[in-house]
Amino acid sequence: MLTIYKKGCKKLNTEVFMEHRKLYNLALVLLLIVTFVAIVLQFFVLEKTLLLHPGNTDNPSVISDQSMGGGSVATLTEKDGNWLMECNVIITDYNWPFCEISISFFDQQQNQAGQGIDLSSFSTVYLKARYLNKGHDSLRFQLRNFSPDYGSVGNQNTWKYVGIEYWPENATGANEIPMESLQVATWWIVEQRLPIKYAVPEFDNVMMLELATGNNIQPGQYFIEVEYIKFTGKYFTNNQVLFFLIFLWVSSAICFLFFSLKWSRKRLNETEKKAEDLRQLNQLLNVKTKELKDKAERDPLTGALNRAGIQKIFTKELEVLSLIFIDIDHFKPINDNYGHATGDDILKEFSKTISKNCRFTDFLARWGGEEFLLVCPNTSLSDAYDLAKALRKIVSKKIWVNNIRLTASFGVAQRGNETPRAFIERADKALYDAKVRGRDQVVLSEFKGS
Repeated sequence: MLTIYKKGCKKLNTEVFMEHRKLYNLALVLLLIVTFVAIVLQFFVLEKTLLLHPGNTDNPSVISDQSMGGGSVATLTEKDGNWLMECNVIITDYNWPFCEISISFFDQQQNQAGQGIDLSSFSTVYLKARYLNKGHDSLRFQLRNFSPDYGSVGNQNTWKYVGIEYWPENATGANEIPMESLQVATWWIVEQRLPIKYAVPEFDNVMMLELATGNNIQPGQYFIEVEYIKFTGKYFTNNQVLFFLIFLWVSSAICFLFFSLKWSRKRLNETEKKAEDLRQLNQLLNVKTKELKDKAERDPLTGALNRAGIQKIFTKELEVLSLIFIDIDHFKPINDNYGHATGDDILKEFSKTISKNCRFTDFLARWGGEEFLLVCPNTSLSDAYDLAKALRKIVSKKIWVNNIRLTASFGVAQRGNETPRAFIERADKALYDAKVRGRDQVVLSEFKGS
């Protein structure tokens, strides 16, 4: 029996282990899938674009060095769906002649708080702009970013100049400019006496975009065609995705460790409980094998032990032993009214009901007639009393053969410093008191000897 029990426990532990292993493998596969999908989305799918061209930009303007005292003249028109700036560079006393297309993201009359557009999540800008009549002159691309930490909304000179000067390389395609290559103009830093901590490129509040002729441009007439300006970037930075994946794996590892520890602790508790169950089962089997072997006879009608089968238990040196004497109330009228066959059926069902609802360490014996004796090793008087009360309720609520309703009386006693016979008689006396008091009761008998 012990071998079967151990094999059953081992099989159950193996099945539980395999189930947990399947769950962990499934979680690992899901993590790998999420990681792969996140990487694919980041590098190949989740890309956002801001496109500026004549069809969707309402407020471009053109300025020249005339605002600085120069003499250059610039005009802006649309031709074939493109912007076309005509620039007549005229040399005057002003040393830095220029013409410029300006796109504003800020309306000072409607937005007093100085809120522009956030371009910080874009990584690249594509400029499809070129000189139509001269191919070796440079262009200046710059963004004007406002921050209240060092600038004023009403003074555009305090808006940070972040830009780059480049030479258009492709007459048919767009020039690709990484946003990280844009730098803050040194002359503007000096002019504003900007603290070092602010002398870095910023794109979080861009008020204006400017595309101008390059430095040291020579006198003459220039035509600059701009088809579009396109910003591209990711919804999430690579660092954000990396942080997400690290957080996902670390949190998953923590959850894995937590549940592994929890499961290990549960297995340890179950192992300890099973060890205790095995110890008690071993003790019980030893009692049955060594003390009741060849003596434990059973009642042929009910299958419960008889007096000979229960006798040796009273001589066993147990620290605590309690008895529950049970008697079916008004059993004789059942035999008289329904016949002895029905009475026998009730006795058999009664024995099964009591055995089913007591502990596996308890012994049930048929003492005679409708009287039964429940022997409870290692059970205190209060625990035996609670068990008797529970059994009494079960008996009274159960529907028996032929829809007969039964009640039973219980006498409970715990062995003291007395002989087995005195012990049994004291439990029997408690049963008698229960019947005298009206039956369907549980009565205790406490040992009062020295």
